[in-house]
Amino acid sequence: MRVRGLIAVTLGVGLLAAVTACGSDNNGNDNASSSGSSGGGKCTVGVSWNNYQEERWAKFDEPAIKQAVEAAGGKYISNDAKSSAETQASNVENLISQGANVLIILAQDGTAIKPSVASALQNHVPVIAYDRLIEDPGALYITFDNVEVGRLQAKEIFKAVPKGNYIVIKGNKADANADFLRSGYDDVIKSAVDSGDIKIVGETYTDNWDPAKAQTETEQFLTSANNNVQAVLSENDGMAGGVVAALQAQGLAGKVPVSGQDGDQAALNRVALGSQTVDVWKDARLLGKTAGEAAAALCKDKDVSKVKGTAPFKTPGGNSVSSILLKPQPITKDNLNVVIDAGWTTKDNVCKGVKAGSVASC
Repeated sequence: MRVRGLIAVTLGVGLLAAVTACGSDNNGNDNASSSGSSGGGKCTVGVSWNNYQEERWAKFDEPAIKQAVEAAGGKYISNDAKSSAETQASNVENLISQGANVLIILAQDGTAIKPSVASALQNHVPVIAYDRLIEDPGALYITFDNVEVGRLQAKEIFKAVPKGNYIVIKGNKADANADFLRSGYDDVIKSAVDSGDIKIVGETYTDNWDPAKAQTETEQFLTSANNNVQAVLSENDGMAGGVVAALQAQGLAGKVPVSGQDGDQAALNRVALGSQTVDVWKDARLLGKTAGEAAAALCKDKDVSKVKGTAPFKTPGGNSVSSILLKPQPITKDNLNVVIDAGWTTKDNVCKGVKAGSVASC
């Protein structure tokens, strides 16, 4: 879905008016949350969530952002686009009208949000592209190394199945991360695909990274391949849940290796149970903390290149953006203790339903 021209024009005018009134805060949040000290009015950080209903944002990312912003004496405000690109455009305007001095945007659609970002930057409101790329050289891109996430997923699956029929379940086409992950897969499996050792028998993007859609897609690919599938590369944990459900219906769960990422609680349990082979863990607490601290720094100096830890990043669109790329970690049956010891999850959650003695961490 793309923002129509009228929305973009209206947004530009609205942002200009909003910046003029940047000192005010009318607490107009109606979605995710609004909290924090006023910080003497020195710094208000506005966060635009694309879909706050996803477990990760509320449980890990948001608390870490809020804590970092408030520790710096700032105020946190936010809203939720509920998976709508048009709503997110108006939400960005709303955040600035509430006095946001810096924006953190988790983009629903990296292309559709560009007019909003351009207008904010033109009116001296710095923008952090959070976990998803926005192709604007003026924005600060903070995420984990998503190409490396793809490599780590593919390495574990390829280790288990170096030959055979693969299904590839990609994320939302409008999210650059889907293609970053896919390029990481290619770094590992392309030579085997080229030689014929691996055959891709089904590959698709999945709207909104939707687990139900991923399940349907997997069911269709299994049917077309007469269940002759040896591995599934799923780009995240939510979709991996749908993949495993489809495999379960055919008696294939635990027999066909499946990948994922994010460290979702259910996915970590699937790793222990053996129905998911690898879950690439990206500690969202660190990502949120990094973004919150960067936002506080941008309140003092709007030059994104001066934020601590940044480095140039060449985008698929040929832009160079300042970025902070954090390091992900693969989690398998052999190192589930890592997420337990880090307090990301509990032993009870990881080991639910697991046969005693079958997994070291349990």
